[in-house]
Amino acid sequence: MAGRPAKYCRETVIGNAMAEFWSRGFVGSDIDGLTGAAGVNRHSLYKAFGGKRGLFLDALRHYVDGVAAGYVKLLEQGSGLDDICAYFAYATGMRQVENPDAEPQGFDQRGCFLVNTAIELGHSDPQVTALLEVYYARIENAFAGLIRRGQESGSIRSDIDPHITARWLRVTSQGLSVSSRMGSVPGDLTGVVRMALATTEQAKGERG
Repeated sequence: MAGRPAKYCRETVIGNAMAEFWSRGFVGSDIDGLTGAAGVNRHSLYKAFGGKRGLFLDALRHYVDGVAAGYVKLLEQGSGLDDICAYFAYATGMRQVENPDAEPQGFDQRGCFLVNTAIELGHSDPQVTALLEVYYARIENAFAGLIRRGQESGSIRSDIDPHITARWLRVTSQGLSVSSRMGSVPGDLTGVVRMALATTEQAKGERG
């Protein structure tokens, strides 16, 4: 006899669990809270995901494929300095990729789910570490490619190394996520990015 079909949408369960993990972290999220947030009972959660860790891994992948993918796409499709500045405006929660014309909503005090996970779990879970490393390598490569295109178009200084600068930008965005988690809202970071990356001509134009 075939088993009963699941009475829930797997993607919805993972998405709801992601929100719980994002707010409370892995350690701070308990099974009762997860089943309530995800809308499934304990038996179904263990049967479908193998338990809390399995659900957490799926939630991380869901974040990478959903929320984070929009920011990576912004970099991969960008052509110059304006797109790097836009990334920081979006990724720090000031605006949303899906609705860039909306008024800034302020920083998301949950920070970045991936940065939070890296801080909380470090290298304690090989699967989590591998997932984070793949994502951050992709972000760095996207930054480096965008910097090269900006150098070719003349919007970004030609005397900087794309890969070194890409790592600086990635680390800077991670630091912003930590600041937002602590409730600290820095000033206009896009101005700092422009000052660091703009060509002399562009910098004069901004001041003029």
